[in-house]
Amino acid sequence: MQAFSRLISSIPLALRVPLLVALLMALVAIAISQVVLSRLAREQEESLRGLSTAFMDGVATAATPGLLRQDIWETFDSLDRARRQYGAINVLYVIVILPDGQVLASSEPERYPATSALPPDLAALVAGGRPLLIDDDLGRAWTIRDIEQESYQIGTVLAEIDIKDILAIRQEVLWTLIFVNGALTAVFSLSGYLLVRRMVRPISLIQQHLATVQSGQPQPITDRDIQAAGPEYRDLYRRFNDMIRSQAEREAFAAELANQEKMAMLGRLASGMAHEVNNPLGGLMNAVDTLDVHGDRENVRRRTIDLLRRGLAGIQNVVRAALVTYKSAPGHARLSRADLEDLPFLIQHETGAKHLTLDWQNDIEGDLPVDAPAIRQIALNLLLNACAASSLRGAIRFRAWADHHQLVISVSDDGPGLPEVAYRAVEAGSSGEGVPDGLGLGLWTAARLAARLIGKMTLQSGPSQGAVITLTAPLGEEREEEHVIATTRARRLG
Repeated sequence: MQAFSRLISSIPLALRVPLLVALLMALVAIAISQVVLSRLAREQEESLRGLSTAFMDGVATAATPGLLRQDIWETFDSLDRARRQYGAINVLYVIVILPDGQVLASSEPERYPATSALPPDLAALVAGGRPLLIDDDLGRAWTIRDIEQESYQIGTVLAEIDIKDILAIRQEVLWTLIFVNGALTAVFSLSGYLLVRRMVRPISLIQQHLATVQSGQPQPITDRDIQAAGPEYRDLYRRFNDMIRSQAEREAFAAELANQEKMAMLGRLASGMAHEVNNPLGGLMNAVDTLDVHGDRENVRRRTIDLLRRGLAGIQNVVRAALVTYKSAPGHARLSRADLEDLPFLIQHETGAKHLTLDWQNDIEGDLPVDAPAIRQIALNLLLNACAASSLRGAIRFRAWADHHQLVISVSDDGPGLPEVAYRAVEAGSSGEGVPDGLGLGLWTAARLAARLIGKMTLQSGPSQGAVITLTAPLGEEREEEHVIATTRARRLG
């Protein structure tokens, strides 16, 4: 029952109502046809009963003298005359039967000869005592009349009547009812469909315009549609348009607030960076002046260069943090093999200072659909982190390849392993949190950029086994699909 209800509910209203009308009309047509045919059958039976009674009255009167004398020829002659004179019904044959069940005479002497016993099927009809029997399947009727004289039964008259014409009239009436009721059902169903479709058209119009709201480009209902609608829907249409206008105003106001907030954020960023960069600049300028004046003295030069290096490293950290925090969404620049080939030169100072060996293997072929600047910055940060973690005369290994629709970059070293703060930095960068106090920016920056690429960074570390940091980033359409999923999940959580 529930499945049937769900099936009915799934049918559109514009089709459900006409189907219901057609079903009701069919039920009404069946009921009406049944009543009409039953009434016609009763009237035909009553008419046949009256005609057969009149016929049997005449036959009984004509056959009584011959029956009293049991004169076969006189009785046959009376039956033949009565059959020819009465044409209101189609009598097939008439039989006069004696009380002992023998045939005295019949209008079909060859089938039912005189002095023969009445056939068992006809004898059963006579024994039933019913004056009129009708068989619709055979198209036949039998009428029976007992003939009495001075309260004594002297014989019985049996007649068989062909009623196929009567049944044909009944069949014709049935087909007429089917045709008329079918035509009325079709007309009413079509009328119901057109009427319901006209009634639900305003709802369909509202549904179409709600779809434009979901697409982000809401369209108001035109004045023409408002005027064409009935008074019940005009107010609804106007309220819908008011809602669209209110939503557009709210979105414009929100965009203006967002723009103002963005400008304020940029102002705070510029002010903060100017403050953080300007602080060490004074000391750096003094260091440059000192080198200019006393650069020939070894101890002064070493102390000044060390001061310059620390100051520039501080500025580099400030700029790097700002770039990662406020950088826009990754672009669609494609990564090529050449984008990574100059990284060994950028870390040459660090590798040279510790006499490190770089095992370089770049297996990228062709152009890969992934953000090249972001991948380049991640790889550089991982290499710098490996240099910092490696011991004197250690080894660094770099591997890059594309496999199963994803880019994989692995950087390993043979240092003492990753400290706990490294895991915390990667966790903070992956979750979008700011860099916690006491953590370095290298791994946090790489993890932050990997998260924006919908990628994943894994860290493996153990005592005296060094460390392996692996970046896995999806390529092309897979990255776009995962980016949409991640953005939707972040919005829901936010």
